[in-house]
Amino acid sequence: MPNCNKKGVILFIVIGVIMVVAMLTIVILRIISNQSRLTHHQLSRIQAQYAAKAGVLYALDKLRRNDDVLWPASGQYTKTMCKSACDINILSLPNSIQRVDITVYDLGSGVSGTRKISAKAIYTYTPQ
Repeated sequence: MPNCNKKGVILFIVIGVIMVVAMLTIVILRIISNQSRLTHHQLSRIQAQYAAKAGVLYALDKLRRNDDVLWPASGQYTKTMCKSACDINILSLPNSIQRVDITVYDLGSGVSGTRKISAKAIYTYTPQ
């Protein structure tokens, strides 16, 4: 009869170990899932940051060349950059970027009489 009691105790130990391993597995999978989601969100933010920088550089180039009537040398205005149906159509924008608003301010708004240029990227984070 003592042998039968040992089998019952071992059964509870094995079930306990299986439960601990299952809980650890669930915790590790949840951490990996959250890390993947956070990485995807960070990627969308970085793409938006670089899209805004590209908008500023695009505006600087247009103003430097001074060959486009849509980019006048005076006055304040805002241009929109997106994939289609905007002031500036850029097909190579990432899917997460909805649009980039580029604002060119009036003369004297920047340092030493220059023009201030700002860009704001509107992006969406779509979880996968």
